[in-house]
Amino acid sequence: MNPETEKKRIWVIDAARFYGITLVYYGHFIERIMYLENPAAALHYKFIYSFHMLLFFVLAGYIAKEHALQLSFGKYLKHRLASRLIPYLFFTGLMMVLTLFITGDFFNLKLPSLNGYLQGLKLTVFGLPMFNIPTWFLLCLFSVELVHFFAFRLFKSDAMILLGAAIFYIVGYAINWQFDIFNPMQGKVIGRNYLYIHEAVVVYSFYLLGVYLKRRKFLMGKVSLKFLMPGLIVTFLVILFTYKLNRGPFIFFDSVIIMMSSHGNFFLFPFTAVVGSLFIFFLAGVTPKWKAIGWMGQNALILFCLNGLFYHFINGRAAQWVVNNLSGFPWVLISVGTTITLASLAFCIPLIYLFNKTVPQLVGQPKMSGPLLKNLI
Repeated sequence: MNPETEKKRIWVIDAARFYGITLVYYGHFIERIMYLENPAAALHYKFIYSFHMLLFFVLAGYIAKEHALQLSFGKYLKHRLASRLIPYLFFTGLMMVLTLFITGDFFNLKLPSLNGYLQGLKLTVFGLPMFNIPTWFLLCLFSVELVHFFAFRLFKSDAMILLGAAIFYIVGYAINWQFDIFNPMQGKVIGRNYLYIHEAVVVYSFYLLGVYLKRRKFLMGKVSLKFLMPGLIVTFLVILFTYKLNRGPFIFFDSVIIMMSSHGNFFLFPFTAVVGSLFIFFLAGVTPKWKAIGWMGQNALILFCLNGLFYHFINGRAAQWVVNNLSGFPWVLISVGTTITLASLAFCIPLIYLFNKTVPQLVGQPKMSGPLLKNLI
């Protein structure tokens, strides 16, 4: 990491990213336990999914550079392509190679087979990344940032930013409710899900919240524990007592799933998502500045993409073993889920070092030069 870049980093953002990506790994493992009809896993899943993906859009807005909007659209687009879609394609390719040697769970794709790869590529082109499901976030973030380029110049004040967030949420929610654009349960995938633009309208409201928090310097710099601890406790209790109130209607499971534009209640969905995001901010604020946490947070994009290894190849097998050999008590689920999550993150550490050392341009750092490739921008 460049020393100058290191100085500019905001601790609370890196720590929040770490906690967010930890919830992604935990949630995807718990999801497989839930598939095996474990009620405790279903509650964990509903709790986490009520806010954890919206958190990442808030964080993305928090670190958005307003001066980048002064670039020409061509230059801005080139940077977005290099930092979002290039990693998406790179990790998709890696996962496709792995399917030649390892049997995985790819949702009815028969791999390895020519028909399976063609079908998977067709779905991937139209916005459903079949070879690496967790990378859907990069597609949606790409669309959100394009929306931001054109829309943000309309918001001349902090009050206008909040008003804009409300408008985008209402319009986006209405579009997805009315047209049900992406619903795999009804076969609504092909030709309808270009880069998650339909969902980008909804989650851009949370991106704008992040921009607003950055402008207000929320938790930036040193903040007293007298403010952080009450905030942490109150936000956690609010999530705990409200996340089950959102009973839908949902598209798939009885929970929020941003990938499927399954939001549930018009009022409860954004309420719990915002409070949950603030909870992670407060948690990050009280976290000691350990380098390991900050480093993992800095590499959250790579961790997102590497989660596909566990999502497709490991979690299903591990979940079946847990259900067959361990009790279904909640404390057992938490212990096993935490152990699997930490082991998965630890497994990724040498891979992060490898990619950052050899091909940083392909894993979200397009301005860097590496031993194999020159910088992309």
